[in-house]
Amino acid sequence: MKRFKFYTIIVVSLFSVVSCTSQAQKKAELFLDLPEYCNTPDGMTLGDDGNIFLSCPNFNNPAFPGLVMKINPQNELSIFYATPAHPETKMACPMGLDFGPDGNLYIADNQYFYDTDHKSRLIRIVFKDGKPVKSEIVVEGMNLANAVIWKGNDCFVSETRLNQDGDESTSGIYRFTLEEMNREPVKIKPGKADKHLIADFKTAFTNRGDWAGADGMTIDSEGNLYTGNFGNGVMSKITFNGNGTVKSNEIFVQDKKMTCVDGIFYDAETNLIYVADSEKNAVRTVTMEGKVGTLSENDDTNGADGGMDQPCEILIRGDEMIIANFDMPFPGLKNSAFDAPYTLSVIKLK
Repeated sequence: MKRFKFYTIIVVSLFSVVSCTSQAQKKAELFLDLPEYCNTPDGMTLGDDGNIFLSCPNFNNPAFPGLVMKINPQNELSIFYATPAHPETKMACPMGLDFGPDGNLYIADNQYFYDTDHKSRLIRIVFKDGKPVKSEIVVEGMNLANAVIWKGNDCFVSETRLNQDGDESTSGIYRFTLEEMNREPVKIKPGKADKHLIADFKTAFTNRGDWAGADGMTIDSEGNLYTGNFGNGVMSKITFNGNGTVKSNEIFVQDKKMTCVDGIFYDAETNLIYVADSEKNAVRTVTMEGKVGTLSENDDTNGADGGMDQPCEILIRGDEMIIANFDMPFPGLKNSAFDAPYTLSVIKLK
């Protein structure tokens, strides 16, 4: 009897180890089939009212204007706001977006794909009684403005390409206070000279020929800021002093499984960071110790099967992970072509 019990313990223990190390990946399914005027879905944020706000810069077919869409809790899609076109490029390019402490929506207007000479802006959509009433330019002079996230009264914007003096390998993160943006539009100096640049990063040249740097951002439960390098797949962690100044800026993850980082999302419930790996059509998991795993990955697809089609942003609403599929192929990515349908995917977490 003792020997039987001993063998039983060994078998159960081995079964537990195998179960933990070979857990099946989750499959992405179709969440929404978007209309043609949402051909390049990008940033997402969740409002206090349960609505998802989705940016569509429509780079894949610029015949359609840059839009912010709304998805209500019943998953019904509607046009929320047409972002203002730049007076010089005549284009509107909404990407990262987040709600500020004033209840207004802040949007990175990424003009880089139409003019590489620091035309990108930060736009504020002013709300009244839950509805948008006007838009304001609160920051000007960025180059490739990308992700937006708020921490208290500070707004952070990732700058994927600083492009100073022909240097394509440097990127960074800007910080703007609500107080200064309320006074007048902030004017950014090109390159690393601007006082709003709190962190900068180097991208090593990749076999994809891609210099793109700081991309998605997220903040953990302790107030630390994370960003990912699109070109190299490196994640960095920024900590702060009590007065809000930067205490440290260090590499957090450098793992061969993850060679591209686009949008990132910290989930307090699981205490994990989820990463949109645009190169591999995958969602990675990153622990607070910096260990990388894979939640889901699929082959090249047009998205009709619900599969990820160059995922760029992640948002968790309840028990669902919603994924925006950028579908704008770059050299070396698994996604080989821009094609209909235009989709959001979903992974059921429970």
